[in-house]
Amino acid sequence: MQHVRVALFSTCVSMRKAVDSIGSFAIAAFAAVALLSLAFVVYFIVREALPLFETVTVQDFLLETRWMPVDFGTGTSFGIFNFIAATVAVSFLALAFAVLIGIGTAVFLASSESHAVRSFAYPFIDLLAGVPSVVYGFVGLLVVVRLFMKAGVTSGLCVLGAAIVLAVMLLPFLISACSDSLLSERNRYLTAAQTLGISRWSAMATIILPAATRNILLSLVLAMGRAMGETMAVMMVIGNANVFPALLGKSETIPAVIALEMGTAVAGSDHYHALFAAGMVLMLILLAINLLVAFLRNSLAQKSGKAANIGGHGGKKAGVVVRIWAIVSIAVTFAAILFLFGYIFWQGASTISWEMLTQPPRGMVLGEEGGIAPAIAGSLAFTGCAVVLGGIPAIACALFVTFFVRSDRAAGAIRIAMQCMAGIPSIILGLFAYSFLVRDLGWGRCVLSASVALAVMVTPFIEVRAEKAFSELPKSLVEASYALGCSRLHAIRTIVLPACQGELVRGIILGACYALGATAPLLFTGGVAFAGMPTDLMEPAMALPLHLYLLVAQGATSLDTAFGTAFVMMALILLSNALATAYAHAVSRKWRALR
Repeated sequence: MQHVRVALFSTCVSMRKAVDSIGSFAIAAFAAVALLSLAFVVYFIVREALPLFETVTVQDFLLETRWMPVDFGTGTSFGIFNFIAATVAVSFLALAFAVLIGIGTAVFLASSESHAVRSFAYPFIDLLAGVPSVVYGFVGLLVVVRLFMKAGVTSGLCVLGAAIVLAVMLLPFLISACSDSLLSERNRYLTAAQTLGISRWSAMATIILPAATRNILLSLVLAMGRAMGETMAVMMVIGNANVFPALLGKSETIPAVIALEMGTAVAGSDHYHALFAAGMVLMLILLAINLLVAFLRNSLAQKSGKAANIGGHGGKKAGVVVRIWAIVSIAVTFAAILFLFGYIFWQGASTISWEMLTQPPRGMVLGEEGGIAPAIAGSLAFTGCAVVLGGIPAIACALFVTFFVRSDRAAGAIRIAMQCMAGIPSIILGLFAYSFLVRDLGWGRCVLSASVALAVMVTPFIEVRAEKAFSELPKSLVEASYALGCSRLHAIRTIVLPACQGELVRGIILGACYALGATAPLLFTGGVAFAGMPTDLMEPAMALPLHLYLLVAQGATSLDTAFGTAFVMMALILLSNALATAYAHAVSRKWRALR
C-alpha cells in the first residue's frame, strides 16, 4: 500500500510539473506572438514601400512638395514634404496646448492627500482616452470650426483648429504619464519636506516637480509621437489641402493622405507604394522617437529637484502659483469631459428611438432612413474579436515580463518593443492588415482582417495596464507561495490572477473601448458603408465610428443620425467605463478584506 501511495504521489507531482511546463510554454508563446506583431507590421509596411524608390529618389520623395499620384498629362509626382511639415506642426502645437493643462492636472492629482480623490478622478480622465477620435473630429467640426468661421477664417478648417482638437485628445495620456512620475517623487520626498516645515504645495513646486522633470520630458516626447499618428480627428478639421502649413490655413498630414487615398489607389501602382512609403516614413519617425525615449530613460540618472529658498518666501510664492495652476487645470480637464459628453448627449438624445437602435439603414442616402443596428452589431463584432486576439497575448506578455524574465535587460527590451508597438499609428496598422491579410492571404475585407489590426493596436494598451497591476501586487504574497513549494504557474493561477482580476478586467474593457472607437484600421480592411447584421467573420460589416464619419462627410442632411450614432458610442463607453471601475473597486475591496 505504501508503494502505491508513493507511486500515486510521484505521478501527481509529475503531472503537475507537466501542466506547469505546458502553462509556462503557453505564456511564453503568447508573449512571443505579441512581440512578433511589431516585426510583422514593420516588415509588411517596408516591403510595400520599397518598390516606389525604384522610380522615385528618396530625396525627391522627402523634400519635394508636389503630390500628383494620377497622370493628367503633366506626369506623376510624389513629394511628401508638405505632409511631413503639417504632421509636425499640428503635433507641436497640440503638445504645447496640452502640456499646460495636462501637467497641471497631474500636479493636482499627485498633490492630493486623499487616495479617494485620485480613485474618483482617474476613471473620468479615462473617459477622455476612450472617446473615439471620430467623435473628437465631429465635435471639432461643429464647435471649433464654427468658432473659427465666426472669427473670420474663411472655411474654419485650419491647422490651429486641428491642434486644439488634438490637444484635448492628448490630455489623458499626459495626465496619466506625468501623474505616475509625480506620485513616485512625492512618495520619496514629501514626508521629509513636511518634517522640515515645508508646506505640501511648496514641496510640490520646489522639490517634487523639479525632481520629476526628466520623466515628464520623456512623457512629452512620447506624447509627440502619439500626436503625429492621429488620423481621423485631424483629418476632419485640418482641411486636407497639400500646402505648407500656416496657422489659420488648411494643410494635410501623412495619416490623412493615407486614409483619404488608399481606397482609390490601384494595388501595385506607384500611388499605392507611395502611400505605403509615406506610412513607412511616419512609422520610422515614431519608432525612432520611442527608441530615443527608451535610451534616455535608461541612460539619464535621476536628479533630485533643488531650489533656492525652499522654505522661504520664494518657495511659498511658487507653491501658491502651482496650486492655482493645478486647480485651474483640473477644472479645465473636467470641463472638457463634461462638455464632450454633455454636448453629444444633449444633441443626440432627441434622435434616439427604438427604430434607430433596432433597424438597418434604408434609403438612397446613407442614414436618411432606418437605423444603425448593423453598425452597433458590427462594432461589437470587431471589438470582441480584437479583445480576444489581442488581450490574451497582452496578458501573457505582462506575466512573462513580471514573473518569468530573470534579466532586467531582457525585460527592458520587451517593454521597449511594447512601447514601440503602442506608438504605431492606427492607420499604419490598417495598411499592414490590408497588405498581409486582405491581399496576401486573400481574406479580403472582412471582420477578421480588421480585428487583427485592432488587436495589434490594443495589445500594448492592455499589456501596460496588466503589467502595472502585476507589479503592484505585494511581492511577499508570491514569495510566500514559492516558499511553501508552489510552482510559479500555481502562484499565478491561485494568487496573482485572482488578486489582479479587477484591474485586468478594467484594462480589457478600456482596451475594448479603444478598439470600439477606432476608425482608421477599418477603412480598407473590413468596414463598409452598407451591410447586414454580421454573421460571418469572413464578411465585411458596418461599424459605428466609420458610420459616423460617412454621415459627417455627407453634410447637414445626415447630422441628426450622426448625433444619434455618436450618442450610442459615447453611451457604450460611459457604461463600460463605469462597470469596469465598479468591478475593479469591488474586487480590490474583497481582496483587501481577505488579506
